[in-house]
Amino acid sequence: MSFTASGTGGDGPESASATITTGAGTVTVVLSSLIANPKAAGQEVSGIQITLGGGVPASTSLFSASGTTINIADGGGVTPGAAISHWGTTVSGGTIFLATAGTGAVGGKPTDLIIGPGPYTNANPSITGRNPQIQNTGTFVLTAAGVTASTAINSAVFEFGTGPDSTLPGVPVPEPTTLLLAGTALVGLGAAWRRRRSQRALAAV
Repeated sequence: MSFTASGTGGDGPESASATITTGAGTVTVVLSSLIANPKAAGQEVSGIQITLGGGVPASTSLFSASGTTINIADGGGVTPGAAISHWGTTVSGGTIFLATAGTGAVGGKPTDLIIGPGPYTNANPSITGRNPQIQNTGTFVLTAAGVTASTAINSAVFEFGTGPDSTLPGVPVPEPTTLLLAGTALVGLGAAWRRRRSQRALAAV
């Protein structure tokens, strides 16, 4: 299931997307930042909160984290970054937290925030001082006992900044098959309406 979110935080516009997939004992999260050339870390994605349907795992652990990492210098210069190391996960209050800042994160100064597309000419020290960054998209695989491929994903909340500083509720993105079914239904309704109209016209003759 996919979610998007857009809004404004203390440092300016925020926007993110996520695709969450459940499997046998796993939850896979593909998490992206959509703000190009952000000016501050408060605009970067630092976590996501996930609520599942049909039961919540007692615990989660981070099996793997992958994505392109970069170091951003003053002025926007980019060099390759170190491997992702600061993300963590936990379950609290029936919600899965996956984060590099706040609940579920590894202790210490947050790094590995997800930054949107460059160039990074606007980056202030809150960004350049927290290298490495995950560029555009990070993919995270969580182990979660009891989760199956049919486990529903009820909601997602995106986290931004190093506190995290703000959150935005995720808006579900309709699946292509749902859109196709809806389109087919509308076509069917249109055809039925035309048939009724034709029958009424013939009856009036």
